[in-house]
Amino acid sequence: MTPRTIRRLLAADGYLHLELPQLAANELEKIENAGPLEGPRRLLLGLALKRAGDPEQAIEHLETAARVMPTPVRSFAWSELAACYRSMGSNELANLAESLGGQKTYELRIALPFGEITIESTMVTTEVV
Repeated sequence: MTPRTIRRLLAADGYLHLELPQLAANELEKIENAGPLEGPRRLLLGLALKRAGDPEQAIEHLETAARVMPTPVRSFAWSELAACYRSMGSNELANLAESLGGQKTYELRIALPFGEITIESTMVTTEVV
């Protein structure tokens, strides 16, 4: 995990908060090795692609996040995957993702040197994990 990686993650987080998901995705795709932050990078990239209107590309990154993140955070990734699967016509996968993720929203806070990332789901109510 390099200072450049941290700067790119923080920039991507900022772009998402400014509702500029494509710029966030661009920053995240430039990260070559996120090390222990690969899970959050994949979650952020999946959310950015989903919000940019590319659910098909988002699925790959959200599925990876669901596999590599700790258990409470996996629910976050699964809940985001449900809408992506549904938009691709995969209602069975969407139902499975909803059962794994629930129908609540999440907020993930990650403390980093020089800042904090706050990743919020795309739904209405929030549970902090």
